[in-house]
Amino acid sequence: ERSRYLLHHLVLEPSRNCLGTVWERSRYLLNYLVLEPGEALFLNANEPHAYLFGDCIECMAESDNVVRAGLTPKFKDVDVLCEMLTYDDGPPYMVPPLLIDGGAERYIAPVPEFLVDRAMVEAGGAVLLPASPFVSIVVVVEGRGKLEELVRQQPQLGGGANSVDGLVHAVRQGSVFMACAGTALQVRAEERLLIFRATAKHDLAEAEAAGGGGAPSLPTTTAASASASASPAPLASPIGGDRAASNRQHVSFGPKP
Repeated sequence: ERSRYLLHHLVLEPSRNCLGTVWERSRYLLNYLVLEPGEALFLNANEPHAYLFGDCIECMAESDNVVRAGLTPKFKDVDVLCEMLTYDDGPPYMVPPLLIDGGAERYIAPVPEFLVDRAMVEAGGAVLLPASPFVSIVVVVEGRGKLEELVRQQPQLGGGANSVDGLVHAVRQGSVFMACAGTALQVRAEERLLIFRATAKHDLAEAEAAGGGGAPSLPTTTAASASASASPAPLASPIGGDRAASNRQHVSFGPKP
């Protein structure tokens, strides 16, 4: 079964849809990986990768350049590409989720810029995303429900007298929100709800001590990306060597399907 899957998605289908020989040669040098729902992968700077199909959530540090390697009619700067690549190899760098207070899962990448929280909430259930000392971006991938902003204190899951009043938003698939620093988010599902939050890297003790104040003071020269899969999403990427990259350039094999 796996052999047929590889043949179709790694060899036959890309060959029908992509022109040129770059992919024909490079696909045999990359790791082939299918991300199952809830799995995450870290991609370092200056490492080529290609999304084949499926849906992912990708969080990427500040970047001022995309260097294309192929599978696109857009400009490909071969000299810059050859100069910037790490030429490291090794197995994929998987990021296991950590269960945090409130019921969500947290993906902590080995870079200082970001982390990603994932919450899968069954109908009638609730999950609390703890406050971050930094601004957050929230994306609803599946389902519908209510999102309440809790800004004065860290409430207990389930609400009650200790939960402060805050803005309540009706959310559904495709909803995107910005949450201010120091804002906890209570997520209640009317039908099964899948939600992601990206914010600057911190720990819960730091968030509590910060009380929501200040903006992040982080390096802007490190690029990395992590993806948490909403549905199986095959991709190919070499991962290895020193993962503390210090280059903002981003390597791409072409547009995502």
